[in-house]
Amino acid sequence: MEEETKEAEKTEKIRIFLRRSPVSVLGLGKRAVIWVQGCTHACKGCIVPESWDADGGEEIEISELATWILEQPDLEGITFSGGEPMLQAEGITSLIETVQSHRDLGILCYTGYRLEYLQQRGNQHQQALLDRLDLLIDGLYVESLHGDLLWRGSTNQRLLPLSDRYRQALKNLPDRSAGLEIHTDPDGSFFVAGVPQQPNFRDQFASQMRDRGITLTI
Repeated sequence: MEEETKEAEKTEKIRIFLRRSPVSVLGLGKRAVIWVQGCTHACKGCIVPESWDADGGEEIEISELATWILEQPDLEGITFSGGEPMLQAEGITSLIETVQSHRDLGILCYTGYRLEYLQQRGNQHQQALLDRLDLLIDGLYVESLHGDLLWRGSTNQRLLPLSDRYRQALKNLPDRSAGLEIHTDPDGSFFVAGVPQQPNFRDQFASQMRDRGITLTI
């Protein structure tokens, strides 16, 4: 009975800001990318501050999200960004386990926490999530340290292979930005995925659009 109660108490939902697939600028190959909702770091210059509010975004069943991922063709893996994925580590771990029971996909995750902090002081769900990652990109985004770097925004952030899946590939990739992708929706809205080469991207982009007579609404 106690085991059944614990099973029933397991989280069944994740709160997300956005999901897009395929994305080719946030990890190796084509990826399903999930930007989770909720972040307490509030890094100056963050490209997605709309993902900070823990009550924003949408709450979605893990089973629905897993089905969506498994329906995407020709994926190499999943990337979790945010927001702060480690704040929903239990749900993300459950999602990974569900997907990987059907398909071998590589897992990349961003976090504002340092790996050492999570290893030494992270809770059981955060440490369980670490065990399921192939690549971790850790550290807060620091605007004054912005760099033209592979999959990360500032020079303090690290690419940390936690399995052998991407270890060799990383040695052969140039350490510079993979660029940006613009994903559009039928209603005319769009989202920019990737890591900008320059800081203050949002304001610069909005300014360039205004110069062309286009006003952007956040």
